[in-house]
Amino acid sequence: MSIPPLKELRKTADILIFDLDGTILDSLNVWNQVDIDFLGKRGFEVTPEYTETITKLCVRDGADYTKKLFGLTESPEEIMQEWNDMVEEYYREHILLKDGAEEYLIRAHKEGFRLAAATALDRAHAEPCLARCGVLELFDTVITLDDIGTRADKSDPAIYIRAMEEAGGTDPGRAVVFEDVPMCIDGARAGGFMTCAVYDAIGIGQNDWDYVSARSTFAMRSMVDQA
Repeated sequence: MSIPPLKELRKTADILIFDLDGTILDSLNVWNQVDIDFLGKRGFEVTPEYTETITKLCVRDGADYTKKLFGLTESPEEIMQEWNDMVEEYYREHILLKDGAEEYLIRAHKEGFRLAAATALDRAHAEPCLARCGVLELFDTVITLDDIGTRADKSDPAIYIRAMEEAGGTDPGRAVVFEDVPMCIDGARAGGFMTCAVYDAIGIGQNDWDYVSARSTFAMRSMVDQA
């Protein structure tokens, strides 16, 4: 079902937890291009299976996975540094919020929701980008997979539980997780959270959208005019 207006949602929820890439940040094309360029210069192609897996991993685990999958000679640290060099400028200077996201976050804050971010991004990319976009101060907390520990990914609800707790919550049933990747939505559901599937042509294609919108508590095609 479509997510209700924030004033109505406030009756059943206290905390809103947002993924960043593809949910409120218009950034997934950047990561796709990094994957294409990084693997392409080594003679490999990006497959849908690779994209699906690496999307839900923290950066360190993604580097380990990439090294093992393609038999790369570089160390995980060298892979991460190359990725970091490729994306740092984008997050610092170029990536923007998705249409309607700023207005939605501002209105949610005014309605009294506590806001949290739960992201696979490095903090060094996430917080400067949110600050440049003018919304960092709206969040009570920003939690990254690195805060959860090695081998963590977003198919496990631990990151959402941590974000809820850091935002002052104790009941997952009073929190909504906004995500654009099916496995992450399933992870939040496993933790007892309400979920809102957010459409993104890269994160959730049409086939996945039909699947996750049916399994999620709520769904939204766009944040425009949703507040």
